[in-house]
Formats: sequence, structure tokens, C-alpha cells
Amino acid sequence: MHKSTLHIAVLESSKIIFEGIQAVLYQSDLDCRIYRLETLDELPELLESKPTDILIVNPVQFVNREKDFRKMRKNFPSLTVAGIDLGMMHKSSITTDITFTLYDSAEHIIHMLSKLNEKSQSIPGEKEGEENLTKRELEVLTGLVNGMLNKEIADSLNISIHTVVRHRKNIAMKTGIRSQSGLTIYAISKKIISIEDIEI
Repeated sequence: MHKSTLHIAVLESSKIIFEGIQAVLYQSDLDCRIYRLETLDELPELLESKPTDILIVNPVQFVNREKDFRKMRKNFPSLTVAGIDLGMMHKSSITTDITFTLYDSAEHIIHMLSKLNEKSQSIPGEKEGEENLTKRELEVLTGLVNGMLNKEIADSLNISIHTVVRHRKNIAMKTGIRSQSGLTIYAISKKIISIEDIEI
């Protein structure tokens, strides 16, 4: 079976740590493309311009910037996040999908990232026989829930308005829901978004 290329962004200011992670990834069986970010401020532009499946991040980057982290999670619901535990912070205020340390074996890190990618292909809480929204449909749904117009969703995702309309039809067909309020309740109940992430 053909595996698609995994796009991984690494948000880490240390060149040594980044190069170590890059070496582990490139020496593995994963077919991946890696982007390096040194600061949090570079992240929005990367996420809007390049497809990104997994963000590997040093949680220190989000100290006193938890709001930016929540906004990123809201705007890019299909993005999965792996945290690097450097042992400097006992408790991080951001929640990552997985965490690994620099002392973990290369095999363990690759195994966790592979599992994380598999998990990202399905919707949290999805059950057998339930609707199966694609990653792009989840992104369109998040935009709709936040009251964005078709054009705004199209611009933010770099797709045409026609494509947004097609995704909206697919979402309505799969969920059986057409109203914004219904979609909002659906998105919250499926944990696609949280109540505090909704822009009022």
C-alpha cells in the first residue's frame, strides 16, 4: 500500500536538538518532509502555506502564550502535536497528543509518531458506522462553526469557494446537519472543538 508523505514541522530553537530529531526521522522508514521553525511567530505562516500533519514542539515555546496554542488548535483541528519533554518543566499548561523525551530510543519516538499519524486520520470518539469526515472537511467545519463565510474559509485554507461549497455539502450529507447551531453542537460533542474556542 502506498503511504503518503508525512509533513512534519519541528518548532525548536536549538539547532542540535532539531538536527537530532531530523536525523532520527530521516533514518526511519517514515516517508516524511521536515520543516524547521525556531520561534512560535513563524508557525502561523507555515501552517497556512504548507501542508502539515504533525507538529513536534518544545512546550517552552508556549510559555505565557497558551492562547496562541489554543488558537492554533482551533484553526488547524487536523494538526496533531507531539511535545518534547526536556525535563525542565514539571507541568506544562499546553496539552499535546503525545510526549517524548530526548532519552527515548529512536525506535520508540518513530513508533509514537507513526501511531500519532494513524490516530490523526480518524476523528476523536469516532465509532463504527459513524460519519467519517476528512481532514479538510474538519477544517471547513471549524471555519463554519466560527461563523466564517465561504470566501473566508477558502482564503484561510488556500482553496476555491467552489471546493468549500462541495465540502459543506459533504459535511451536511455525512452528518445530516445543515444549520450552524447544529454543526456547532456536533463539533463540540465530537470534541472537534471546545466551547471556549468558539469565537463569539
